[in-house]
Amino acid sequence: MGYADLHIHSTYSPDSASTVRAILKQATDAELDIIAVTDHDNIRGSLEARDLAPQFGIESIPGVEVSTAEGHVIGLFIEAMPPVGASLHDTLVFIGKHGGTAIIPHPFTNLPGSLSMESVLKALASPATKSIVRGIETHNLGTMSFNGVAQKLSIYLPLARIGASDSHVYWTIGHARTEFPGRTALDLREALNRNTTVPILDEDKFTPRIFLSWFRYMILRRLGYATDTHSAAQPVNTQRMTKSFLMKMKKR
Repeated sequence: MGYADLHIHSTYSPDSASTVRAILKQATDAELDIIAVTDHDNIRGSLEARDLAPQFGIESIPGVEVSTAEGHVIGLFIEAMPPVGASLHDTLVFIGKHGGTAIIPHPFTNLPGSLSMESVLKALASPATKSIVRGIETHNLGTMSFNGVAQKLSIYLPLARIGASDSHVYWTIGHARTEFPGRTALDLREALNRNTTVPILDEDKFTPRIFLSWFRYMILRRLGYATDTHSAAQPVNTQRMTKSFLMKMKKR
């Protein structure tokens, strides 16, 4: 069996502080076989990850989390950026025309960017888009308190169930993941088509530290820092980084 984390954000997203190299290193440490860097409305990070991934002994699927008029959708196996702000229908058609498949991230919540059940059902009912939507996140580490709704409703949907970290700080990568038969990206795509994926969530990893860490990293990013080659086993000492920055400022 293989393991994938299909929802990860890099510094190409404005709300993440993890470089692509840091993501790839952490994914290797987490013993993942497949990842997808899916930045907000920006595909450059995923293309960079695809090119660098062989150096880390891992596969990285090109993709993006794109903002549609109805909410966010993740396009996988695509190398072209869908138009931002288009309808969900037109976005899915674009993904399909470029050889991709789509998964629905953090659905059925009141959070910004969450697709409604009505939008998802409409996409599944349309002959033009029903074969493009193949998965739905039922185990998202970042929105764990809302996962119950997606888990219950997913029983009635013909979609593969996905576990994903929705990582914005590198050390959460892999703490929610998707198990699938095989090891390769092609195996994963087949599992999505056959609904043979199994979502996994490490619930004990979801702590206030995630939000505190993200907040600190975002402050440091605005000060010019980004997380590069550290592993989750040795979290970055953000207090030391902050002191280092302040000392540099005093010397100027």
